[in-house]
Amino acid sequence: MRTILNFKFEFLNLLSHPLLTGSIVMIAGSNLVNFLNYLYHLVMIRFLTPPSYGELAALLSLTGLLGIAPASLSLVIIKFVSSAKNDSEVVNLVSWFNARVFILSLIIFTMITLFSPFISSFLKIDNKLIIILIAVSFLFSLAALLYKSVLQGLLKFPQMIFSLFTESSFKLLLGIFFVYIGFSVAGAVAGLVIASSIGFFLSRLFIQNYLKKSLRVPNVKKMLHYSFPVLIQSISITSLYSTDIILIKHFFAPHDAGIYAVISSLGKIIFFGTAPIGAVMFPLISQKQSKGKEYKKVFFLSLLLTSLISFLVLIIYWLMPEFVIRMLNSDYLEASPLLLWYGFFITIFTICCLYINLHLSIGRINVVYFPAIAAIIQIIIIWFFHPSLFIIILASTGVAALLLMALIIYSTYGDKTYLGNSSGI
Repeated sequence: MRTILNFKFEFLNLLSHPLLTGSIVMIAGSNLVNFLNYLYHLVMIRFLTPPSYGELAALLSLTGLLGIAPASLSLVIIKFVSSAKNDSEVVNLVSWFNARVFILSLIIFTMITLFSPFISSFLKIDNKLIIILIAVSFLFSLAALLYKSVLQGLLKFPQMIFSLFTESSFKLLLGIFFVYIGFSVAGAVAGLVIASSIGFFLSRLFIQNYLKKSLRVPNVKKMLHYSFPVLIQSISITSLYSTDIILIKHFFAPHDAGIYAVISSLGKIIFFGTAPIGAVMFPLISQKQSKGKEYKKVFFLSLLLTSLISFLVLIIYWLMPEFVIRMLNSDYLEASPLLLWYGFFITIFTICCLYINLHLSIGRINVVYFPAIAAIIQIIIIWFFHPSLFIIILASTGVAALLLMALIIYSTYGDKTYLGNSSGI
């Protein structure tokens, strides 16, 4: 009888666990957002030819790579906001980051505009206006990223999800409208720019209580000490799932680039479908570790949920790859034999990201060198050896598997380099 009561007590504790409750909100909301983003790609695949969709996919990957530096700020903001002792410390952080993100967005806009001829030439894109539109999107998306990161650090998951949902909805609707009336890839990108501006204003509204002038300067030295390894991590992670698309767009025929872009979009359902689990895990572990509490159960629960969702998607890709492709566009059926293999790569890569975020959430910063090495190896292999799309997927899978092995060994034996237990503001 006591055993039954203990089991019931543990089960109720599990149901009320902040990781589970937060993950339910994040998984349901984020997967709704991811579904809208997936629908965006589905519509683009239906309306655009394989060469045009390959062009769009390369541009979106380019956006991810160019946004690496500001995206790395996201984890820094989440880490220090979640570790802040009170609202005053949060205000200090938001005020400090807000001014610098504005300057950074102007710098990136200027750089993309100046280098637009080279970018369009490398990606074999004739319409340079599309590159300028990508530059404009950074004027809104970087600040919006700051505000959403603050919401996540404060564990305000519903507000964060609502802003993401609204932005994705407008990206989809405007993208459909502009492409349908004949603007092709430029129309899809224009919808992205307008949606980014909407996401900016909405997320800013949700944190307006923290948008106050602060004369106190946070512990910049400590933030920079944490920011540099996080920047390396962001470059590495983004490179591992984006560089292949860009290099294939450069080396392969436009049709093949479009085929690979479809495989990549479907495979990343695993990564983005499980990303909310890691998004909830990061601030929870950061808070627990800053208070000296046990956090390993949170990680293992996150690993279990991530593995389960990934496995279910892989089963679908194994049993019915042609059905999945045909749902998008039968012109891409030749991609079906590669879908499961790319799914394996993304599954291993996703688990790697969970391990990396675990270490960064507790300030164990040396972990970032593992994905950095893996990203460099992947680029070298693809650049010098790219006989087929299948070989490229196998190479990426092998690199991800070696990375996971290194991370498991690192997690087992630990590391002595920690950032500390508090925000230090």
